[in-house]
Amino acid sequence: MADISVHRTHDLSLDEAQGKVDDILTDIQEEFGNLVDSVDWNSAKTEAKVGGKAFKGTFKVSEGNVGIDVDLKLFAKPLKGKVQQKIEERMDKYFG
Repeated sequence: MADISVHRTHDLSLDEAQGKVDDILTDIQEEFGNLVDSVDWNSAKTEAKVGGKAFKGTFKVSEGNVGIDVDLKLFAKPLKGKVQQKIEERMDKYFG
């Protein structure tokens, strides 16, 4: 089970939702770029595996749903509340 799991429903088309997930990933890379090592999308662009020094995560998007699940490494677990808050802020910004 993920340390952080944030999911939202949406009324966007799949293409629009994928674009917004891209925007979230761009925001994260801009703010925490030194912590993000990789972002790998599947061929359908419905799931991105994201990895970094302190975490690994999965961003999933489908028609009607979007979800972010993050596993924190042991040394990052004390920051769980702050990381979850940042993710929720971005989900609220892009998906309401």
